[in-house]
Amino acid sequence: MNPRPLTRRRLLGAAALGLLPAFTARAADYPGSKAIKLVVPFPPGGGTDIVGRWLGQALAQELKGTVIVENLPGATGTMGSARVARAEPDGHTLLIGISGTHAIAPALLKDVPYKPDRDFTPLARIAQGGNLFVVHPSLPVKNIDELIALARQPGSDLAYGSWGLGSGGHLAMEAVNQQAGTKMQHVPYKGVAPLLQDLIGGNIKVAVVDLAAGTPHVRSGKLRPIAVSGPKRSSLLPEVPTLVEQGVPFDTASWYAVFGPAKMPAPVVEQLSQALTKVLATPEAAERIRALGMEPDPIARAAFEQQVAKDMAVWAQIVQRGGIKAE
Repeated sequence: MNPRPLTRRRLLGAAALGLLPAFTARAADYPGSKAIKLVVPFPPGGGTDIVGRWLGQALAQELKGTVIVENLPGATGTMGSARVARAEPDGHTLLIGISGTHAIAPALLKDVPYKPDRDFTPLARIAQGGNLFVVHPSLPVKNIDELIALARQPGSDLAYGSWGLGSGGHLAMEAVNQQAGTKMQHVPYKGVAPLLQDLIGGNIKVAVVDLAAGTPHVRSGKLRPIAVSGPKRSSLLPEVPTLVEQGVPFDTASWYAVFGPAKMPAPVVEQLSQALTKVLATPEAAERIRALGMEPDPIARAAFEQQVAKDMAVWAQIVQRGGIKAE
């Protein structure tokens, strides 16, 4: 009897089996002599860059390899993220992603060149946390209920600032608007620094800022905190209650995370995940993360994948209901 002809499918299967031992050997030798590129999709100096440079050094020590941090800014972080999504999935190109690049951008921007839930391998959540709701001390508001009551007054033209259109601060206050039925007007700034300058000067009376930038001004008495977003209170300002504690059912957090391209080899994923877990469990990691206004809060990779999917749905609903469009 003649053997069955080698079909294209059987040929591909045979080829894959032939490559398997070499591929497994490469995975076992990871990272080897090849440097790992850790992409930060924002300019140098910001929180994402600070996290990336510290993590790059710590990860290099843990893996006994070389990690090079590369800033690839543009298009609110989606340019560098797209570069990683298209990279060879061998574990040598990784990304510091944030909720903005993976949960907000797909809802806010047209033609985002990747699908966060399809084109990446989530490796670890580095940290998560909320944003800080603050008012100028001249405003007679001490909590979120009083802010909502003021915004509901007939003829109210209450406005609030954030560090940009579609930012986490913008969308967090928009969530309050939607829950409370208020119409506080958004004033976008080009960054937190000019926003804080106008807020402290009294040119705008309400704002949502990141915790690291806002906390010093709260402690000096220049600003009054009324709430934090996210699932729990911040260790920087533990006396400030969350939105949920004050009756506003919104606990979606902002986060930093490490991603690789989709279809990474399972042994490499496991090795990276274990290395990141060890690095993030150190006291130094907790100190650095809290200094940025975030909280060290590790979870399993599967649970983080679920969080990304959930957050994408939450932010998309807020953007759609608010009719928010990127400029």
